[in-house]
Amino acid sequence: MTLRLASFGMRGYVGQSLTIRTVMDFASAFGTFIDGGRVLLARDSRSSSPMLHAAVTASLIGCGCDVLDLGICPTPMLQFSIKPLKAAGGVSITGGHHAMGWNSISLIGSDGAFIEPVGGETVLDIYHAGDFLRQRASGVGSVTEINGFEQEYFAALSRHIDADAIRRAGLTVLIDPLGGAGCPYLPTFARELGFNLIGINDQLSGYLPREAEPRPRSALQMASFIRHVHGHAGFVLSSEMGRMSMVTEAGEPASEEYTFAVIADHVLRRQPGGVVVTNCCTTRTIDDIAARHGSHVVKTPVGQAYIISALEDESGIIGGEGSGSAILPAFNRGFDGFLMMALVLEAMAVRGQSLSGLIKALPRYHIVKKSIACGSRKGYGAIEAIKSRLDAFGRIEGTDLTDGFRINWTDGWLHARASHTEQIVRVISEAAEREVAEHRADMMLRMIGASI
Repeated sequence: MTLRLASFGMRGYVGQSLTIRTVMDFASAFGTFIDGGRVLLARDSRSSSPMLHAAVTASLIGCGCDVLDLGICPTPMLQFSIKPLKAAGGVSITGGHHAMGWNSISLIGSDGAFIEPVGGETVLDIYHAGDFLRQRASGVGSVTEINGFEQEYFAALSRHIDADAIRRAGLTVLIDPLGGAGCPYLPTFARELGFNLIGINDQLSGYLPREAEPRPRSALQMASFIRHVHGHAGFVLSSEMGRMSMVTEAGEPASEEYTFAVIADHVLRRQPGGVVVTNCCTTRTIDDIAARHGSHVVKTPVGQAYIISALEDESGIIGGEGSGSAILPAFNRGFDGFLMMALVLEAMAVRGQSLSGLIKALPRYHIVKKSIACGSRKGYGAIEAIKSRLDAFGRIEGTDLTDGFRINWTDGWLHARASHTEQIVRVISEAAEREVAEHRADMMLRMIGASI
């Protein structure tokens, strides 16, 4: 398993690529970058997270950082707390949407967003050089456990949405946080918005009770009984509360692509004409929704850091990705599962519609997501090779090289890129007809397989 390094963090398989030494050096590089400033630290519930938490803590205080320890805390809640607690940055330890054995160290800047690319590259330079701040005994930092930080977060969330409308709707909501960092905060969330909570996999666990990535197949457990408990909506989340898929009251597990689409449609109804930011391989539904509300779409490479950067540059009002993520920079500067759930419930309450009704009102396409195992070097090489063979796909309307490459047709598109977080090449195909989307995806996989 290869260690994956990016400007906003590192991730890998614990004990193989992600070792205590690499984690300590990376944390020391971040502590050096912020010149021994105050740091917020949080982790999820994975069995490896306490070990990594100890390594990061020791490294940061060794650089002179005062660590404010939030304990088990979702990444977006840490991001929100950066400014109120006047921190120079934050570190979140979480495997997120990755499978058992994986974990990661994510770096947050002083603005609450994933550290911007230029700063992240500086951290990587310090990491590779091994030139860290090393304080003597009199200059080491301190560790303070912080409690009650979630109260300000939920109070702000309630002010940001129409909480009264949600309370009046009398909703029953099923939530599956994967036994992760969101578990301790679900009761407070439910009380704040006044809905009846039915928790699934809502006890903290070092093991993953289902597939980590929110998508229809990881929502099958919830879908099997939501009708029997008269649930109005179901939400399936990643362990750091940054990704989400939905289950309708009829028991339909919706594609994770519809999470951002439902939220964007709701937000743009209130603020038409605003700029929407998404990546280059999110469903065309977003483009159609934006056009419906007189809004402009800006496309970025895949990744939360790129979305945040573009939102700031373009003064965007909402951003998100087809992996099941959305962000409102006016509230928080990260993909936020609690905010996403609240906005979907608000849309249902304000418009008086069921979740299935909200989804059916959207322009809908057929999207196919596949992958092929491949190391980074071979993956990038295969993609470069295929760029010169696009005539195999017949007449195309155009290409986009924002991240990997995307082929556009009138009736759909096809995108291929080497994953930033896994040893795979991802292929996504969308079309008006499922058979067409499947055919194009399979054709691309065969071409990549022949090139590696």
